[in-house]
Amino acid sequence: MRWNVRQNKNTILFLAFLLLAGVCNLFTRTGVRLINSVAFSMGFLIYAGLLIFWMQSVRARMLPGRARSYVMSSGVLMIAYLVLRVWKFRVTGHAVVWDRYVSYAYNVPMVFVATLFLMTALCILRGERENVLRKEGYLLLVPGAFSLLVMTNDLHGWFYRPRAELSSFAMNPGTYDFGIVFGLFYVWMGLTIAVGVWLLIKVMGKENGRILWSLLGTLATWLILILIDYFVFDRHNFPRMYFYAEINIFSLLGIFEICIRGRLIPHNENYAAFFARLGVPALITDKKIMPVWKTRIPLQATKAQYLSSLQNPTYLDEDTRLLGMAFRSGYAFWTEDESGLNREKRRLASANELLSEENDLIAVENKLKEKKARLDAQNEIYARIAAAIYPKQKRISELLENVAPGTEEFREALATSCILNAYSKRKSNLLLLSEETLPKRNRELFLALQESARFLQCLGIRAAAVGEEYAEFPIPEIHSLYDTFETVLEAYLPCLKRMTVSLAEDGLRLAMEADGAPALPVTALLVERRESDETTFLNIRRGKGGEA
Repeated sequence: MRWNVRQNKNTILFLAFLLLAGVCNLFTRTGVRLINSVAFSMGFLIYAGLLIFWMQSVRARMLPGRARSYVMSSGVLMIAYLVLRVWKFRVTGHAVVWDRYVSYAYNVPMVFVATLFLMTALCILRGERENVLRKEGYLLLVPGAFSLLVMTNDLHGWFYRPRAELSSFAMNPGTYDFGIVFGLFYVWMGLTIAVGVWLLIKVMGKENGRILWSLLGTLATWLILILIDYFVFDRHNFPRMYFYAEINIFSLLGIFEICIRGRLIPHNENYAAFFARLGVPALITDKKIMPVWKTRIPLQATKAQYLSSLQNPTYLDEDTRLLGMAFRSGYAFWTEDESGLNREKRRLASANELLSEENDLIAVENKLKEKKARLDAQNEIYARIAAAIYPKQKRISELLENVAPGTEEFREALATSCILNAYSKRKSNLLLLSEETLPKRNRELFLALQESARFLQCLGIRAAAVGEEYAEFPIPEIHSLYDTFETVLEAYLPCLKRMTVSLAEDGLRLAMEADGAPALPVTALLVERRESDETTFLNIRRGKGGEA
């Protein structure tokens, strides 16, 4: 295990202050209260300062992770352990309840520190990458349960069994016995320390034998100091430099430090050489942008560019971006090569331009297709209209071709042509409608029937469309009903005298007077005919095929 110069200086300084704190402990039994208090206070401040200094170094050296959290938590609990010790022996005085509960709380940091030591060893064995935080956290349930039991000892007496009433029980020596939970408590602490040490020995044996010997030496020193304190200082009541609390705290701290310096726990010491060998341009400066560390490849930029990169995107050239980040004592600057990204941007811009041109062509093509579709739809409608009215127009031409104007025959031919032309007009209008443009309830069929009836009067035939004007017939049925009506009308036209037509739910109803009963041609819909009192009644049924 290689320690650098700075580590050696810090270690020597740390040990010197630890020795000074031990000397202060020797002056806590001089018989002079002022000297005792000053020496005790100085010792406590040195211990607390050493722990705080060590925690600060851990925070700076160790990388964020579970191991650092466990070690830092142990440091906080060690300080709490010392504070409770001061409170127990120097503050509570003759306050029975305070003295008892401080003595209870004195056990809490010990069991948590031992458990956190085991959790740290597990983290070293398993590594930071494994997602085992929740599994390791379950171990804290055990010290939590012990802490609850010891703090509620007044209720059950399972940890300490008082020999006197609680009102006078101040945890003085000889006034209590140990309960079963006390035994389990120390078995758990011994087990966690032993298992943690075994796990560290297992890891160190694989990594580095020198680290292992350092650990074994620390453990041996810890054990020897405890034995000396128990068999020599406790039995003979000699003044001592260190008590159990300091021996346990700083021995465990030494084990943590061995793990850190042996790189069993990831840390960032000796980063200067590593940083200098980086293959990318980077720079670390102080708050005044003065270089502190620089990589082998220099970073060429002005102070203004460095400051600008902390707030805004800054480019040293077209393909090199300068980035900056502030941290606690300065700034870090580095560059990113964006040449590949710029090439992809140019390629993407070219592709987007091509796609834009293709999209424009597709848009024009879609407009032409849409226009052609509308023209085709219109042509289709016009073709249907032409096919529907062509027979009528041809017949009109034939009627007017062989008659002379001014004669009776011309008048009758013209009147018949008007009737046929009315059908052509209304048929064309109906063909221009669709299910989308036709209201559900409409009067298109009634208007067509009404116009045909009006032009029948030109032939001297009294005709009318009567009754309900609106119906809910779909457009195909309107065509079928109107075509069938026109076919029947043309068949009866030579002998028709009077006619009324009306809409019905099942189609059309016609009542007419005629000089005969001509045969009906084949129609689109079924036509039912019956005679009554020289009146002919016709029912045109929608939805049913016609017959002659």
